[in-house]
Amino acid sequence: MDTLSAPTLPQTLFVKGMNKPTTNNTSGYAGVSWHKAAGKWSAYIHIEGKRKYLGLFQTAEAASAAVTAAAPALPLPPPVPTVAEQRAELLTAVQRLYEQHGLRALATPFLEKQPDALYPRLLSSSLKQPVLLAELGLAEAYAAWKLSSRTYRGSTKPQWTWEVAIERAREVKEREGDLPTVQWFRQNGYSSLVVAVHKSGRTWGDLREALGSFATCPFYESRNGVRWRSRPEASLSNFLYARGIDHKRGERYPDRYAEQTGRHRGLFDLHFVSTTGAWIDVEIWGDLPDNLTKGRYAATRAMKETFNATNPRFLGLQYRDCLSDARLTELLAPYIGHIDPFRFDKPSDRTIETAHWSDADELLESCRALAADMPDGRFPSEDWLRKRGKYADRAGPQYSTLAGRVHEWLGGTRQVRRMLNQDHASTISWSPDRAVEAWRDFHIKYGMTPSQYMGARKRMTLPAEVVAEASRIYAAAERHGALATARAGHNTRVKWTEETVTAAWRRFVSTHGVIPSQCMSATRRKTMPSEVCDEATRIYEAARRLDILATLRGLSK
Repeated sequence: MDTLSAPTLPQTLFVKGMNKPTTNNTSGYAGVSWHKAAGKWSAYIHIEGKRKYLGLFQTAEAASAAVTAAAPALPLPPPVPTVAEQRAELLTAVQRLYEQHGLRALATPFLEKQPDALYPRLLSSSLKQPVLLAELGLAEAYAAWKLSSRTYRGSTKPQWTWEVAIERAREVKEREGDLPTVQWFRQNGYSSLVVAVHKSGRTWGDLREALGSFATCPFYESRNGVRWRSRPEASLSNFLYARGIDHKRGERYPDRYAEQTGRHRGLFDLHFVSTTGAWIDVEIWGDLPDNLTKGRYAATRAMKETFNATNPRFLGLQYRDCLSDARLTELLAPYIGHIDPFRFDKPSDRTIETAHWSDADELLESCRALAADMPDGRFPSEDWLRKRGKYADRAGPQYSTLAGRVHEWLGGTRQVRRMLNQDHASTISWSPDRAVEAWRDFHIKYGMTPSQYMGARKRMTLPAEVVAEASRIYAAAERHGALATARAGHNTRVKWTEETVTAAWRRFVSTHGVIPSQCMSATRRKTMPSEVCDEATRIYEAARRLDILATLRGLSK
């Protein structure tokens, strides 16, 4: 073997990416290395990641020349994309994932699982999630999806918003027939809904208003339609309404009240317009005992009185003052003068003090319910209520409080009977035949027997006058021993099947232009005949029991 001298290093290596000598490249030429076994210089090139040998040469220069000759035959490396091209390619890839998988494809955990190091390439191109969503124009859609698809321990738990609270409350309302109270929601696993309502800066009254549901509302409604937090507030509102005085629900105290007292906030009870055009700020003091509120109410009242000491438009009233027209007339005279009531919405309004209008409405309904339970359907006398005279030994509870309220607010039992249109109740002469005839006439007219109607009032809201009629007929039939005869030939229950319910549903929609579930709210009952609302309730309840509500609603679309 010829002794080879050490080669000299070339000045320039022109093969791209191969001009850096390595520990194995003792020649200094790219692609040239010493082959110990052969005792010659070997030449090689890389094609598609694999090494291809070109042969053995006596000198390093000859091996380098072979590498140089083979270099032009190598395929050109792909062009390196620009930054803009790389971003466009990545955005296209993410857009394709979005079209295939929806908004969840934009979540970081999903992107991290994609092949070809998609997520690291996004980060290296400065395409973090906020930028990525903005580039794709999906920021708002993704935010909404994120709120509705939040998961907790494997279950989807949407984040509560005002809109979500309304939807969930609407589901409860449709199932229960009306929106229950806050306490009901807390006791039945809906505490988070209650929290969501208050965190949104709204009240339970706002939720009722959004759903149009006020049947179980704990507030007191006055004649102008406003719902108040207490009975004295409603009484004062009725007093002002009857005299044409503009007024509104109480607003918040100024921010400095919280700064001075350390309380979160304060609310006035009511505001009304004086003869000078100024709004008067009203607080109605309840005088709650300290042992009930642990001194908090007394402290709050003292803070409010101190804060309003320099307010010339402030008026504080005792709650008892709001329950008397004479007392309110005296106290409000400096602000509105002496005005006789002139706005009467109901026939009975002229005989009842305006401060008792809301009380009288509620009390009159209680009297109507009691009359419906009486055998003759007539509101009883004061002696019967108080268990006096010949009624001293009668069975049942004593109604002394009711008797006092009837005398104070409604003008006595005779006036109550006139309001209930029950003066004729005692003129009917009952007999077994008369009771059977009335029983069957009632069944033909209302589609239920008197006993069925009296049982149905526990499940649904029915007209009080019809319930009273059913009660009178039932009592007469029982008293004369004609119940078995009256019931002969009549089914004790109305038989509902899917076919009969579907036919009744379609007939109702064709006749009234709305589906039965749209005629069951308290608002509808104020504007539609009670017979229509009752029919809608019966059909709806039958469909709910048979679990075909969704099918019937689909037929109505």
